[in-house]
Amino acid sequence: MVLPFLRKRSKIIEIVAARDIVFALAQSGVCAAFSRETNQRICFLNVTPDEVIRSLFYNKNNDSLITVSVYASDNFSSLKCRSTRIEYIRRGKPDAGFALFESESLKWPGFVEFDDVNGKVLTYSAHDRFIGIPF
Repeated sequence: MVLPFLRKRSKIIEIVAARDIVFALAQSGVCAAFSRETNQRICFLNVTPDEVIRSLFYNKNNDSLITVSVYASDNFSSLKCRSTRIEYIRRGKPDAGFALFESESLKWPGFVEFDDVNGKVLTYSAHDRFIGIPF
């Protein structure tokens, strides 16, 4: 299933630079990685056709990109986080990442925030509580 709005152009809402790669996240939820050296697209970070990426975070502690996504398959209600090493993205393999916070119930109106200064991830679940997780 390919969501129709993922096929159309939309505004860039977030740009993240990590080493020699620039990530551009569109308002539609499509995210692409570009080489700073060649100015060419490396890959899209959406690993399934119904994935809508909502935010990005470069984790310089382990040289990875964390994506926060929602999916059409669950009516865009659950936030899913994935960590993908920059090296895998550089090779065009964004699906080589792994899921984060699987034990957390991150459903709307929950959120995930990254605190780079203090090295913490703040998650909020309306069903549970705030949790500070070091990364």
